[in-house]
Amino acid sequence: MNPLPSSRLVFLSDLKRTRAGEKVRFLGCVECYDVCTATLTLKHAYPANPSTIAHVNIEHVLESVNRDDLEIGAWLNIIGTVAPPTTSAKQRSKMTQRETAADSVHVLATLLWNAGDIQLDAYEKAVEARKAADALFDRA
Repeated sequence: MNPLPSSRLVFLSDLKRTRAGEKVRFLGCVECYDVCTATLTLKHAYPANPSTIAHVNIEHVLESVNRDDLEIGAWLNIIGTVAPPTTSAKQRSKMTQRETAADSVHVLATLLWNAGDIQLDAYEKAVEARKAADALFDRA
């Protein structure tokens, strides 16, 4: 029996370089929630340029989501699977000029929880350290 693959901790900005089907864990700030599609739009401007937008479908975890998790400005931890790029004409028409398919990624959430009063500086340093350690391990 094969164990389920664990998620890989990444910055939201790393998602655009992640293969479809890969399981990831990341932090993002709620910018909006689309009730019709059960999709959260999350951002985390680290590194500052270029900024990536994550469209996170939370349909499978809706029963465990609190109202506060959907509020603009809430910081959320997400574990999910990167979805293949599928931007419909309807979705493209809703995107602003700044928000193009090139800088947005779709994720199917399998777990979501509120990050609370997160210390972003400490989080960003910790993820950078983890990525550096993973890179050393991968080279060995």
